[in-house]
Amino acid sequence: MANNPVVILTIDGGGIRGIIPAYVLTQFEKLTGKPCHQLFDIIGGTSTGGILSAGLTTPNTQVSNFIPFTAAALLSIYQTLGSRIFVKQDIGESCADYYADDGKGNGVEVFLQKIIGPTITLSAAQKAVSSIKGNRVQQMFTTGYIVNSKGGTVKDPVQGADYGPVLFNWKDAISNPLACDYRVWEAARATSAAPVYFPVAQVGGGVSPRSNTPEKWVVDGGTMSNNPAIWAFTEAFKLGAQRLSDITIISLGTGVYRGANGVGIHTNAWPDYFDNGNWDSGPWMGDMDDLEGFNADGSLLTIILEAVQQVSNSQLTALVKGGLNYYRLEPVITQCESAMDDITTPNISRLTDRAMSYVQNEGKPVFDKVISILKGL
Repeated sequence: MANNPVVILTIDGGGIRGIIPAYVLTQFEKLTGKPCHQLFDIIGGTSTGGILSAGLTTPNTQVSNFIPFTAAALLSIYQTLGSRIFVKQDIGESCADYYADDGKGNGVEVFLQKIIGPTITLSAAQKAVSSIKGNRVQQMFTTGYIVNSKGGTVKDPVQGADYGPVLFNWKDAISNPLACDYRVWEAARATSAAPVYFPVAQVGGGVSPRSNTPEKWVVDGGTMSNNPAIWAFTEAFKLGAQRLSDITIISLGTGVYRGANGVGIHTNAWPDYFDNGNWDSGPWMGDMDDLEGFNADGSLLTIILEAVQQVSNSQLTALVKGGLNYYRLEPVITQCESAMDDITTPNISRLTDRAMSYVQNEGKPVFDKVISILKGL
């Protein structure tokens, strides 16, 4: 490793499967004796990984010394408060599955405001955490994809303002506060606005409880980059990295169900489906059997999300030959463990057990290497 490495933590999306990386993070903190903000220069995530990243780098107002959430505290939130996030909508068939705000104090948006705080901004979080003795983290980001600015028709839309990828992050919030200093809960809400599951996130615009930054309508960063490690890689050069060997990336996944990466061809011969893959939007957008023969809804969206994740991992793995230090920790999971919104007690236990088993068994060689690196910082 370089003498002054840029050490990066990235966390994938995956809904309630965020339990898996949250557990791995508890082991990082337990075995090193340090919280994550003292271990990494950059912490970033997508969707549920973005929520975890925000939690690890934002002062916890529920404790007296206002230090960021520990990994153990975040794991406990995922294990016990899922019902506060996944609140079923009952206002019509064409709406998203879950509320952002049900008007009764429940829903992902209200939950994030209560847990993270309703007013703390990205720049305020950076300043507070930077003042803590032993702090290492210099950059935090969450990913999103802008689908609109004002909500209406946009003539001559501009990338970055009206559409396109966006990083909600500390560095931009500090250098350009009028345009980029969103509230932390907005950064977490935007990155986790998974289409179909949650409404599009409206952030900024100045109407309480939103910040005075420019209005944006944003969907889950997983639509473009469910594995945010490639974004963190580019951020490393802003912190002084000059060559690949200066960069160490520790990338945490939320579990890969391999069957979701494709569809049955001949096995999807429904009465009105051809059995040779000659399908229009109906089959692709509807329910089809996956590679393992399980019926899955929204097959096209699922494959796209899986594909973009694999691309990022493949690109970074290829750069290892050039000197990049890249470590990927992600267990294989079963179909019954793969749902992003299964908050039942049995599934919570399965996900926790799977994470524990992974770091003790098939993931142990990489896990032990990562611990060795973190202890040596």
